[in-house]
Parts: sequence; structure tokens; C-alpha cells
Amino acid sequence: MEWAAGVLLVEVPPTLRGIPDPPMSLWAVGEIPIQPGVAIVGTRRCTSYGRNVAQWLGEAVARAGWPVVSGLARGIDAAAHQAVVRTGGVGVAVLGSGIDTVYPPENGQLALDLVACGGAVISEYPPGTPPAPFRFPARNRLISGLSSAVVVVEAGLTGGALITARLALEQGKEVLAVPGDIDRPTSAGCNLLIRDGAHPVLAAEDLINSLEFILGPAPAFPSLREMTSGETLDEWVASSNRPIGEALAELALRELEGSVRLDSGRMEDRSKKGS
Repeated sequence: MEWAAGVLLVEVPPTLRGIPDPPMSLWAVGEIPIQPGVAIVGTRRCTSYGRNVAQWLGEAVARAGWPVVSGLARGIDAAAHQAVVRTGGVGVAVLGSGIDTVYPPENGQLALDLVACGGAVISEYPPGTPPAPFRFPARNRLISGLSSAVVVVEAGLTGGALITARLALEQGKEVLAVPGDIDRPTSAGCNLLIRDGAHPVLAAEDLINSLEFILGPAPAFPSLREMTSGETLDEWVASSNRPIGEALAELALRELEGSVRLDSGRMEDRSKKGS
């Protein structure tokens, strides 16, 4: 595959230097984001449901301003990054081959689109390295290493997505999973992850709320302004410029902190009480 932007041997970013078995070198096209991203991964043999969910989540994370990291594989990986491109977000694809040998080949245009949107395609393998089964589990440690959280959309009991989740846990990263039907093979891995402690993802908005607790405020969303005593909840939510679920989650957090409370549907600012 020809890269108009050129393939560069780049410095290994700080996010990867601290993982077990860090890469010795890194080949890249495009710009590797400085900030940690959010990995969205899953099975190559996904259902239409899984593909749709991956697109919803990829779009939501991209709109929130976090880089989306994945493996450019068929199925869930490609669906998430296709949504990132459509949204104009930033995505990072990690290859299990040389950077001039995009695999699968039908995702070559997607790789070009990711770079054109300001993202990157990277590999620890030098140009000319062919794809091979043993290289993909190794590349998964880079997917989790570049991310602060890993979201598994669909996964069987074996496969790369569960390897990525395990590596993420070993690296101290958060793992989230989309639940599915208990008799669906592509949901078995996700359901087991949730059973063992992974946070369930119930909607795109739910994912963003969870990520803000893990990563802090979403880069692309404005900070919520302080509440005015006497203001109604509807007035404050309408002026927040945030999705209603996120605004309500922030309100719940502030109520738990004791800085605000609702009295007959109106705000009471308690942050200055006793000061």
C-alpha cells in the first residue's frame, strides 16, 4: 500500500513506554494523539446488531473528543472507525503487519481516511512484514496501551477482543463491555467480562458518562456552568449544551457532594453555605 504522507519511524509515545514488553520501535503514518484514547474492539464475525452498536459508540466517543483506538480488523473494529471518520473524529489503527501491508486489504481506504481526519496508522513491525496469526495478539497490547479504557462490543469466548481486555486489566486500564443475549455466541465473552467485574455499557450516553468518571470531562464538551439558586432543573439542563443524560449525571454527582440540592424542582446552591 502506498502512503502519500510517508511512513516514519517515530518515537514510542509515553503511553506505551510504561506497559509490559513495550515496543522497541514504532512505524507510523499520521499523527499519534498525545492523550490516551478509548479502545473499541470486538469480534470479526459480528452481528448486524454488534456492528450498529460499534458505530453508535465510535461516533459518541469521537464527538466527545477522545481518540478511538482499534485494530482495523473486519467487524467491530472497522465499524467503530468508520463511524469516527464519518464524525470527523480522531482514530488510531494498530496493525499486526508492516504499515505498508494493511490487513485486511479491503480496509485500506479506511486507513487512508483515518489519517486524513488527523489520526494515525501504526505498527511495531517494519515495512514489508506480512500479516501472520501470531502477530495479532502481540499488537493487542498496543491497542490497550494507547487507551485508558477498553470497550468490548461483541466477543466470543476466545479471540483477540478478550486478549485485549485481559491485557488492559494487566496494564491497570478500565474494561467495559456491551451485554448481549445469553444464547448468542458473540455475546458470551462480553457477558463473562461483565460477570467478572467489567462495567456494562447500556447506551452511547451511558458510555460517555462512564468514561468521564474514568478520564475526566470530555474534551469536546463545554464545562457545565454553576447552578443558580432558584433556577429550575429544566432551565439549567437546557442551557448546559450537553446531552441531558450527562447533565443529569453531573447534577447527581453534585448532589452527592452536597454542593447543590433540589427543593420543589428548583436549585439551591449549597456550595457557599457556611462560608
